[in-house]
Amino acid sequence: MKMIKAVIRPEKVSEVISALSDAGFNAVTRMSVLGRGKQQGLKVGDVYYSEIPKEMLLIVVEDSSEEPVTRIIMNIARTGKKGSYGDGKIFVLDVEKTITISSGKREL
Repeated sequence: MKMIKAVIRPEKVSEVISALSDAGFNAVTRMSVLGRGKQQGLKVGDVYYSEIPKEMLLIVVEDSSEEPVTRIIMNIARTGKKGSYGDGKIFVLDVEKTITISSGKREL
């Protein structure tokens, strides 16, 4: 299993979640986060913003679903054809096991 963590622009999150759901990936956790990437924040006039609001999506899928899920996120979250700084980042991690709290089942 894989955990996919996607940090994306807030204005893209509804569209990404909708596209994932349309593709059959309904289980998504969403969190509002603050952070910065390589650009080290944003300067607008005299004001410097060291942390930019983003949304983080967490999705756990079978290994075979990693590529379709990351492709959906990239295609929807990218601004324009080539994308731009601040579009976000996707992290893919191995998941050793999952346990459903209500049933105790050890399966996704």
